[in-house]
Amino acid sequence: MLTARRGGLPGAIAMAAAALFGAAFLSPATAEPPTPAEAGRKLFIRCVACHAVSADAPPRTGPHLAGIVGRKVASLPDFAYSDAMRAQSHIWDETQLDRWLQQPQAEIPGLCLPFRGFPKPEDRKALIAYLKHPVP
Repeated sequence: MLTARRGGLPGAIAMAAAALFGAAFLSPATAEPPTPAEAGRKLFIRCVACHAVSADAPPRTGPHLAGIVGRKVASLPDFAYSDAMRAQSHIWDETQLDRWLQQPQAEIPGLCLPFRGFPKPEDRKALIAYLKHPVP
């Protein structure tokens, strides 16, 4: 039974409420960690000056990256690619993107890019997840 010796039922209810209220503040936070795509969205901030993830975005210095996974390198008809990019013949897959994102100039010599790459494998994996499935 929920009665306290001195306070009766109202006292027991007050004690239970206080215990629950206190436990809520003592419990660790249960926030979910971000998905790889959400983490990639935050990393993409380094790319937005030159690239968009939407094909409908206004033109920028670099091509849009919508649908890049599975697309042939330098294949957007309305973008003026460099000679170094047009000389490539591979398809952008996760492996190619990972190598490119690590060191673009080493992957495709002759590029003139300010971007130097993402050295951490987990950052590249997150960015590729975002490019595959952009999250708002």
